[in-house]
Amino acid sequence: MKVRNGFVSNSSSTSFVITNTTDENLTLRDFIRDNAHLIDEYNFEYHSCGYYRVSDLVKSAKTGDIILKPGETEMTFGDNDGEFACTPLGNVYDYILRDGGESERWKWRFDHYNR
Repeated sequence: MKVRNGFVSNSSSTSFVITNTTDENLTLRDFIRDNAHLIDEYNFEYHSCGYYRVSDLVKSAKTGDIILKPGETEMTFGDNDGEFACTPLGNVYDYILRDGGESERWKWRFDHYNR
């Protein structure tokens, strides 16, 4: 049982497919740096949930920086499950990747929602 004082949210996690569209191995930190605009979008849309910087997410990814080989990789972000639960990385990407998107070296899309 989770008990929180103050801010309360539904415990959840969301799964995404992140695709490295290059022919080289990249890391989760590369994804974060390449898509820094996503953090700005999160800060704008969810400013009452906290403010994050690129360095916060990069630091969050360092503990187990994941190699993203060319092709699809399923990743889970959120406040309940997955390697990045309750971290800046999990908090931001659980919300901001849901609409899908793409950038120069990446594509991402929503996969499924867990409770």
